[in-house]
Amino acid sequence: MMASAVFHRVLTYIEKPTPQYSGRGETALAIAVLPLAFAYKMLDCLYGKEPIPGQPWLYMLLLSAFTALAFSSVLFLATPVGERWVRRMLAENRTTWLASIPSLFVGLFLLLLWGLGLPELQTQSFSMITAPWSQLPLPLFLLLAGGVLTSCFRGGLTMSLKRSSSAPDAPSFGWRQLVCVLLATLPFLFVQEQLPLLWCFTTPVAVTVLVYGSGLGREYFGYSFVPRSAKEALFVLSLLASGLLIFLLANFLVGDITYTGGLWHTSWQRLYDSIFVYLLIVGISEEVLFRCGLLTLVAALFAKKSALGWCLQKPRLSAVLFISLLFGLVHLPRGLLFSFLALLASLLYGLAFVAGKTLFGPVLLHGLLNVLILMNFHLADF
Repeated sequence: MMASAVFHRVLTYIEKPTPQYSGRGETALAIAVLPLAFAYKMLDCLYGKEPIPGQPWLYMLLLSAFTALAFSSVLFLATPVGERWVRRMLAENRTTWLASIPSLFVGLFLLLLWGLGLPELQTQSFSMITAPWSQLPLPLFLLLAGGVLTSCFRGGLTMSLKRSSSAPDAPSFGWRQLVCVLLATLPFLFVQEQLPLLWCFTTPVAVTVLVYGSGLGREYFGYSFVPRSAKEALFVLSLLASGLLIFLLANFLVGDITYTGGLWHTSWQRLYDSIFVYLLIVGISEEVLFRCGLLTLVAALFAKKSALGWCLQKPRLSAVLFISLLFGLVHLPRGLLFSFLALLASLLYGLAFVAGKTLFGPVLLHGLLNVLILMNFHLADF
């Protein structure tokens, strides 16, 4: 009876509406990321998997500065200042200018490096040597790529801003907005293989279309990187412990996982580099798309479909299960075992998101679990 009562209380808490967004602490976090990201890129240039110590210091300083600004832009959108700025741009119908910012940022940076004659640019910007555009002059390539990215981003924003004729002022979110997000972000995901730093902007593009373009506030999406309470932080830590126990149990049952202890033997430079990558690159990008985006969408659809029965009563928990299956399938190319572990991890990320109503929990869990597991264990099929 006690276990049933606890389970019922947890379900009730999970399905509660998201509380009003406060924006407290978001500005400080966006500012704090600037020096952290700068240090990450400098260490990555000097001690990373593919260090480039032979490059001029000017190149590494410029690359680190632009990387820091790109990362901070993700968190800037979650500040009250960022929200007011984006909403004003959309209200004034300045979608073209808003959509062109990522392309202008990356394009002007690469033109600066090109003008300084830095050879590293050529190998990064044209990584697919056999592609037909690999022989184009850099300014022409940047012009074409920038035009495509800006047009797609603007198209996604324009579509998401449209309201139904019956209720033009009512915010809505459904399959139309999902198509808008895909239209805006997929070109970034493709072209990022050609242009360094462009991948930093895939998440801001998705967030802008999701949160602001749809007309729904951050309360709907849980787009906040700061915990709402100490209770949420403790809940996330308990999920972290649960995740490690589940992983060790899987190791015991499957037996295809070898403990290496690599985390405890790596240098502090590589450790900082890895934590930053897993936490602020992999964690934020995947959690914005899967939890803030897809999970929220699926939960909203489940809540509307009365024929789904139990899903109607527990739409958020049902969405967690559905997205976890999808998350596991996405990781299937890395092996069946890795896909299964990704599914289990996604359950924890989803629970942290729907319980805490912020991205703080899933992003932190995603980053820490990746660091503790991927750097300490070797998976046979990964």
